[in-house]
Amino acid sequence: MAQFPIMKTIANIAVTHVDGEYRIRIEDESGDTGVYRASSDQVMDLANMLDDHFSDEDEELTAG
Repeated sequence: MAQFPIMKTIANIAVTHVDGEYRIRIEDESGDTGVYRASSDQVMDLANMLDDHFSDEDEELTAG
């Protein structure tokens, strides 16, 4: 049987650029922290996805 990850609420996100790579630090409400390495392409993809979602949300709010 497949196990699904436990959903957690994000408390803090930090993105830094170190030695030519990006590091994304995510902390949840309990204080648990994960640090992830990402390329500039991955960071741009993430930014674009978030921008698309915010644009969709804006359109829904102004249409309704």
